[in-house]
Amino acid sequence: MRSTALTSLVFPSAAILLGLGMVASAHEADQAGPATHKELMTVVTKVESGVIFLKPTTGLRNRAISLKKAERMGLADPRVGDEVTVLVDENNVLLDVHKKGMPPAGHRLLTGKLSYTDPFWEVVELATPDDHQTFGVDSLAASKLSILREGAPVRLELDEDNLVIDIHPVH
Repeated sequence: MRSTALTSLVFPSAAILLGLGMVASAHEADQAGPATHKELMTVVTKVESGVIFLKPTTGLRNRAISLKKAERMGLADPRVGDEVTVLVDENNVLLDVHKKGMPPAGHRLLTGKLSYTDPFWEVVELATPDDHQTFGVDSLAASKLSILREGAPVRLELDEDNLVIDIHPVH
């Protein structure tokens, strides 16, 4: 009798605490910007065959970036020994890279309903109260589209070229 009473009290309490923790985690994951992004300092260790190699550091695993992508993000003419700032999302996906002391340029957030995604996750259309806008999607952000359905409220992060570099559901 006593163990039944204890069980009827403990299990519901544990379920409530677990549920609250899941809501807090989900809320944290859906926030674009500083809450889920990390800004890390590192150094260019090698530039070879159109690829930039960065020194691993706390919070940043081994990283190589194509020169084309680095230039698109604002890191022009990188040289070995250059100190750079790297912005990564909660999954350690590269969002931005620029030389130390240079501010990240032109990122913006848009919120609306996901009205279209092409089958290859290269293009999305966002419906806002004002209009529909179409954006290209960075290949590293595309995998996040797999969990989103058309019509879902989302927050897009766009880089200076209006390319989607991060996307999260909005609750």
